[in-house]
Amino acid sequence: MKPIITLMIALVGLGTAQAHAQARNSTPNPQNLQSDLNSLGGNEAILRKARQMAPRNRARIVQEREVSRTLRLEVAAGYGYFAGGDPYTLTDNLGLQMDFHINPRWSLGARYYQASNSLSREGARVAQNAVLRPESTFFDATDYLKDTAFATLSWYPVYGKLNLFDLRVAQFDLYTLLGYGQVRLNSGSASTMTAGGGVGIWLTQSFSTRLEARWQSYTDQPQSGPRPLDVTVLSLSFGFLL
Repeated sequence: MKPIITLMIALVGLGTAQAHAQARNSTPNPQNLQSDLNSLGGNEAILRKARQMAPRNRARIVQEREVSRTLRLEVAAGYGYFAGGDPYTLTDNLGLQMDFHINPRWSLGARYYQASNSLSREGARVAQNAVLRPESTFFDATDYLKDTAFATLSWYPVYGKLNLFDLRVAQFDLYTLLGYGQVRLNSGSASTMTAGGGVGIWLTQSFSTRLEARWQSYTDQPQSGPRPLDVTVLSLSFGFLL
C-alpha cells in the first residue's frame, strides 16, 4: 500500500510542475509582444485585409504650414459689393491689393478700389419723380463714391488645413484687419476707416484667394450737408504670392 501512495504523490507533483511550466510559457513576453507589433506593418496580408475593411478611410496629418509666407509679397485683384450707406445708390468696386507678409502672423498692405454706381430701386423712383418736379432737391442730396485707397494692418491668429476632394491639402488662415485712407467722392475727398476680417486660402505656394467682410466709415458732402455713412463691404479676391 505504501508504494502506491508514494507513486500517487509523485504523479501529483509531476502534474503540478507541468501546470506551472505551461503557465510560465503562456505569460506574454514583453519583448516578443513588441516584436510582433513592430512586424505588423510589414505583414502585407494583414494590411490588405485592413484596407478592404475600410477602403475610403484615410488620414492625412500635416504638422507644419503648407505655405510659407515669411517675407513674401501677395498681389491680388478682387471684387467688392457695398451694403448700406446711401439708400439711393448701389455701389460695387473692382480693385487691386498688396500684402507684404512679415511672417505668418502679420502683414502690411495697401489697397485701391475703383467704384461703380447705379441707382437703387428707391433711388430710381425718387429720381423719376424729381425729373417731373423741377423744385425737387433729390440730386442735391446724393454724393456718390468714385474710388478708395487705404493702408492695412492684418493679423492671422488661426490657421488650419482643408482636404480638397482628396486631391490636395490647402492651408487657410482666419484674419482680422484695420485700415485707414481716403475716399474720392463726387464732392471731393474724405478720410475713411475700415475694420473687418476674412479667410485666406492658400491653394499652392503661389496661388491664393480671400473672402472678406469689412465695415467702412466716411462722411460724404451732398449739398444738403455733411452725412456720416457706415457701409459693409463684402469682397472676393484672387492673388499670387511672389
